[in-house]
Order: sequence, then structure tokens, then C-alpha cells
Amino acid sequence: MKIKTAPSITLGRFAKSALALAVLAMSFTACKDDDDPKPGGDGDGGGTEKVFIPTKGKTYSYKMTDSDGSSGDMITKIVSSKDSAGMQVHTVNHIVKEDGEEMTLVSKAYAKGGTTTNELPYPAAIKALEAQIGEIAEVTEFKVTGFPQYQLFENNGKVNSALNFKGDPIKVVMELEIPVEDEGSILGRLEARMTYKNGKAVAEESITTPAGEFKCTKWEYSYEVYTKFETQVTEPEISTEQVNVTLWTAPGVGVVKSIEKGEETTSTTELRKVE
Repeated sequence: MKIKTAPSITLGRFAKSALALAVLAMSFTACKDDDDPKPGGDGDGGGTEKVFIPTKGKTYSYKMTDSDGSSGDMITKIVSSKDSAGMQVHTVNHIVKEDGEEMTLVSKAYAKGGTTTNELPYPAAIKALEAQIGEIAEVTEFKVTGFPQYQLFENNGKVNSALNFKGDPIKVVMELEIPVEDEGSILGRLEARMTYKNGKAVAEESITTPAGEFKCTKWEYSYEVYTKFETQVTEPEISTEQVNVTLWTAPGVGVVKSIEKGEETTSTTELRKVE
């Protein structure tokens, strides 16, 4: 009995891809606020040198490239802000375009008490995972836990400032019916889990991108991706990969650049234009 596709490879790749997009949404809401902003700022982005958040009314264009040669584009902007419990809550859209497909990731960010919190709700990336796998197998059950996920930046932004995560690991479980070459199908199960690990600011430095030169805080953290795929006729295939993330943020901009290094690939996202 032969499976039509190579699900042990394909499904695992899809799972990692979707979880990586969840990380992307989390990273690109990276911002800082300050309880006592400098004159000329309103604490909602772009008006003070102590705020690491995109400026309202501006659009930020990024280029995403992988070491395997693939690439994509992303556009980030604040689409709304509102007062809630005495603080500004910002809704940030990230439009990701890759391989001829487009996806909008939505996240929220707010600051209070010396800490900026980035909230990642149930992302479109996870739903896209279900649709992608649905092209090669019937998804009979689909469960996601671990959302919302929270990323907390210490507002100081100096070396050793904390970057912490709050929330259970993001976990996706799918029960599948997989077509085989002869008539019928076999049952399978895919489990993917992503666990964030706390990090910190490691430097304050200037970096240059096609969008210009920026004075940044450099942060480092990591996350672990675990995938397990099994069917009723095959042994479980299990993999665990740690991905190390380096993130540069600038006042009034948010993320300027990020680099993710896994065991086999490196992904770089860089600010190319501000309009």
C-alpha cells in the first residue's frame, strides 16, 4: 500500500511553515511604549524616541528571503488604535505575500507599567495550515491550543532588558484520512507544537537597510518546533528543531530586521521601504 504523496515530509513542512508565520506575526508587533513619553509624542507610535512601534499613517514594506532561495514580501501598518483600560491598544495588520498567495495576519499591542505586551490571537496561518493539508488528505479533526500568546518587552530597551513570553505552547493536532494509490485511505495523525523561550536585549546598535539607517535595540530569543506524524501503517516520525531569532527594533518604526536560524535553513526579513 503506497501513499500518494510523502506526508511524513510534506505535512511536517506545512506545520513548521504555519507555526513560523505565527512567530512572524508575533515578532512584527514588537514595540515599546513609555509611561512618560517625550514632548511631541502621544504614546501611540512614531511621536517619541522611546516608542518602538510603527508610526500611524505609514506603511512598512519588508522583503523575506530564505537560504533555500525562496522569498516573499510583507506590508505592515497600524490599522486602528483605541483607548482601553487607560492605555492605547493598537491593531496591526501584516499582509504576507509568498508563492503567489496572500495572507493577512492580525495582532494587537499595548503598553502599561513599564512593559509592552504583544498579543497574538488565533492566526490566519494556522487556519491556512488546515487548508493546505486538506489538499492532500481529509482533515477529520482539527484542534489548536495555546492562543492567545503573549510577548512582553521590558520598556527600557537597554542591554539585558527582558523579552519574555506568556502562554502555553502553541499546539496543533490533526486527525487525517490519507488517500493511497489503490482504492481507499489510511488514517493518520499530525501533531505540531511550538514553544517560545525567553530572551533579552543584547546590544544597542545602528544597522542599515534599503530603507535607511536606524538606531536599534537588538534582541535575541528562540523557539522550539516539535512535529510528529504517524499513520496506522507506518512508525511515528518525530522531529524537534530549535530556531534562534535575532530581532532589531527602532523607535517609531518597530521591527527593522529579523533573522531566524534553524538547523537547515536561515530566514531573513528586512525593512525595504517606509511610505
